Amino acid sequence: MNILHILLTALSGIIAGGIVGIVFGFSMASHADVMRGVRPATSNRLILFVARPTSEFRSWESVVFLLLMLVWTAVFFALVLLPAIVAGRLTGDGPPLVLVAYVCFTAATWAGKRFGAHAWKVIS
Repeated sequence: MNILHILLTALSGIIAGGIVGIVFGFSMASHADVMRGVRPATSNRLILFVARPTSEFRSWESVVFLLLMLVWTAVFFALVLLPAIVAGRLTGDGPPLVLVAYVCFTAATWAGKRFGAHAWKVIS
């Protein structure tokens, strides 16, 4: 094990945690506003689609939303597992790098949640 393995493991944790954190932060910050009827000031069709109460969805929109949530669930679990997989592949005979991976993942998730919440406030 060398410094490159540690850096790659930390980078995988930071990238995966950042993605998860941004999505969580954005969705948690937007949820209260969406339920109050606040619409974001954006022309992004995906944001406009998901940033409204599900009670307003038509039948086909509910199916699309369900598919999006299923895809997100698969992506979420893949992102959570990614740092451990990278750490396991790069550990070799040295000490396990999983702790490094998940410390970076947790820190990036925390920072990403703050950034995602800020992003919602900027567009709403």
